[in-house]
Parts: sequence; structure tokens; C-alpha cells
Amino acid sequence: TKYVLDHGFKPLAYSSLRFAAAAIVFSAITLAIEGTLWMRRRDVALLFGAAVLGIWLNQIGFVYSLKHTTASTVALVFGTMPIFTMLLARASGVETVSKRVAAAAGISFGGVALVAAGAGNVAGDATGIALALMSSATWALYGVAIVPLMRRYSPYRISAVGLLLGAALVLPTAAPQIASQDFGLDPWIWVI
Repeated sequence: TKYVLDHGFKPLAYSSLRFAAAAIVFSAITLAIEGTLWMRRRDVALLFGAAVLGIWLNQIGFVYSLKHTTASTVALVFGTMPIFTMLLARASGVETVSKRVAAAAGISFGGVALVAAGAGNVAGDATGIALALMSSATWALYGVAIVPLMRRYSPYRISAVGLLLGAALVLPTAAPQIASQDFGLDPWIWVI
């Protein structure tokens, strides 16, 4: 993604087209496996709310974090995702967290901070790092929010419908960038 952004693709144009293509392919595979993508209306409403917070905001945060900082910094910040997941799961009552697990999360977070502080190639402005943290936290939020759905549907169906909802949210947001995007880009971009 960083390569593509550095070589002419506008952030939301790339993110939305990539995301929509993945949603369509994954949904087609799921439909072939399961024969349906049907979900109850109230479950779709829950998934829609999770998609707004956990996919739409996630994609915006992810692509713009890469615009403002390095890919290695974003990858390092994504090491916080299990910590966010644990905190959100605990706060929502989805999971209880033992003192041992909480201590391990603290050590993990400290490890991310130590690596960040000690690595010479971790770079970027505060905006990029904050957006990477937002992306990490929103993806964790999505994972915790869909837990109730896992009792009724397969992970394939939840993901397929969630990805389609996410694409439906991301594409309109990206429409101005898609409309003004010059698609005569370096051929390697289309391979990546």
C-alpha cells in the first residue's frame, strides 16, 4: 500500500477500490461455499454499526497513516491491536481478563514502545502514528463487536456481509478521489 501511495494513487481511491474488490471476491467465494449471505435484519444492523466504526474508520486511518509515516512504523503500531482487543473485550463484557493477561498486555505494549524508541528507522509525524493507532483500535473494535454474531453465523458469512457493508461505506467517501484519480500509473502498481 505504501508503494502504491508513493507512486501516484490517491489514498482513498486506492483503499476503496482495493477494499471493494476484496469484498466482492470474498463474498462470491462465501456464496459459493454457503449458498447464501442471508442474516437477520437486527444482525445486519449490528454488523453495519461495527462496519462504520471498524471498517470505514479503519480504512481511512490505515491509508492516511501510511501517507504520513513509514510502513514499518504503521506495522509496529499495529502491534497494539491485541492490547486494544483485550481492553475492548473486557470493557464490553465479552471476555474477562485475568491479572496475568493484563500484565502480559502491559508488557506487550511496553515492548512495542521499547522497539519504537530503539529503532532508528521508525519515523513519521504524530498524525501518522495517531492514525495508525486509530486504525489498530478500530479493527480491534470490529473484532469485539461481531462476537455475538459468531454464535449464529459462520465467520465467512459475517466477513462477507461486513466487507460488503464496509465497501458501501468507503466507496462514497472516496468518490471525489476516484473521480480525479489518474489511472495511467506505473504498471507495477497494478501487479501489487
